[in-house]
Amino acid sequence: MSTYKRIFLLLGSNCLFFQYAYSSAQRVDQLVRHPKSPRITIITSVYKSDKFIKGFLEDIIEQTVFDQCELLLINANSPGNEEAVIKPYLARYPNITYIQLDEDPGLYSVWNLGIQLARSEYITNANTDDRLASNCYELHAKALDKHPEVDLVYSDHVITSKPNETLSSTRATKNSNFARFKASEMHRCLPGMNPMWRKSVHAKHGYFNADFISAGDWEMWCRAVEGGSIFKKVHAVTGLYYRNPDGLSSSPLFRVMAEKERVLIRLLYGSLFEHTRLADQVLAKQDEQIKKRATKERRIKTH
Repeated sequence: MSTYKRIFLLLGSNCLFFQYAYSSAQRVDQLVRHPKSPRITIITSVYKSDKFIKGFLEDIIEQTVFDQCELLLINANSPGNEEAVIKPYLARYPNITYIQLDEDPGLYSVWNLGIQLARSEYITNANTDDRLASNCYELHAKALDKHPEVDLVYSDHVITSKPNETLSSTRATKNSNFARFKASEMHRCLPGMNPMWRKSVHAKHGYFNADFISAGDWEMWCRAVEGGSIFKKVHAVTGLYYRNPDGLSSSPLFRVMAEKERVLIRLLYGSLFEHTRLADQVLAKQDEQIKKRATKERRIKTH
């Protein structure tokens, strides 16, 4: 590992995560959690999700193996009123745990906290604005059961621009069409929106780098693959990804930072990717675009 990468990963440990992991764990100790050991932990960050949370909860409880799951809803000091929608589900489903944070530590710190609190062998993330096939978790867990050498499984999803559709109701046809896993294909984030992975991955490769805003999952998975982890594609369409115009990776506010993160990942993990020369060309082009956009924004601010 290069000195640059060591420094980068060290800085990425992010003291905010440890602060919130400690303070929030104290709160969780005071909560009544379902005594049955779950097979799967679902981690969800709740933030500005008022228009999605009801549909999300109705969708997630339809999972064929939901009774084998624990759902950790972590409210990252959202300005919304999601809690009023969540409370009735807490009464009906003892395998749902709700955690309120005093401040927003960032998406990947929330995920890291969820991982620390997870009581299961398998972990997955679920975004409040996305939807799943009802057998998504069943298929992913079976694949991990069948292939003990595999650390993470993923599958395809359909992409929509309409909020609160479901996989059965959408007319969208654009498909993620992820490639079969091999390390060189990690030039894109193969695991996509809803992978399932073994909790032991973090003992081997560390946690999500909380310094990232939108590409921390891609960096985490590249790091794991570089460290020897094997992933596997489940050949099914199991999700509906909402291309949220206000989402972290697509909103204009964060787009420049997201592009910089993608450039950084290509710098760190370029040796993993196929066609390194092409990756360098893309890197140079994106860097030039970022510079041009930054220059344009500075001009606008001065007028």
